[in-house]
Amino acid sequence: MKAVSLFAGVGGFDLALTRNGAEVVASVEIDKNARKILEKQFPNTAHLEDVKNVTGKQLFDLGFNSDGIIVGGFPCQDLSVAGKRRGLAGERSGLFFEVVRLLEETKAKWFILENVPGLLSSNGGRDLGIVIGALAELRYGVAYRILDAQYFGVPQRRRRIFIVGCLGDDGRTPAKILSISEGRSRYLEESQQKRKSSTRATSKSVGAFGESSFGQFRDDPTSATIKASGGVLGGGSETLLIH
Repeated sequence: MKAVSLFAGVGGFDLALTRNGAEVVASVEIDKNARKILEKQFPNTAHLEDVKNVTGKQLFDLGFNSDGIIVGGFPCQDLSVAGKRRGLAGERSGLFFEVVRLLEETKAKWFILENVPGLLSSNGGRDLGIVIGALAELRYGVAYRILDAQYFGVPQRRRRIFIVGCLGDDGRTPAKILSISEGRSRYLEESQQKRKSSTRATSKSVGAFGESSFGQFRDDPTSATIKASGGVLGGGSETLLIH
């Protein structure tokens, strides 16, 4: 699988993709110091600077194709509860729309996006609705879930929302991907108690969005509703269907 890493940082997504057999043909990172690390660690990848200047044609010229995957943790500064919470109207977090543009230009089969849980509550939940709606308009089946790094072998409590999409899918495939258990076998027992409290917090944060077990996009993407207990899969994973 060919991959493109947007807002690459020092290459977290790039490393994960490479370890799982994908070829990262291009990474995009505007910070010059982070880019130096990328250039050293991923010498066979094309390193681009400003996502605003990247085009779908450019990515195709570098070897990407529409069967591939675009990933990225778009900037969180305007979404974080620690910031001024300008939301998607902010200069940084508003770069999400560059992701939308590149997905539209490439018709990439897959995407994975990552951000802070503050996206759930930004502008009273409207920003999350805008994100999901924009992706749905491109005909992606979408699912999202909050995952915490402490349950995957990392000695840090780091909760992040992951949004997975598959072009032309009804949302079930992304939901299956996100149904991964929180806690690999060797970590599960020691973190079981912490996991319960994290699941409660996740359910509470998602619960502000509605009551139905399935969010369904019909003609109007804003008609989706979300179940607090985690959709049909449970565990905080939400499925949004496109018909």
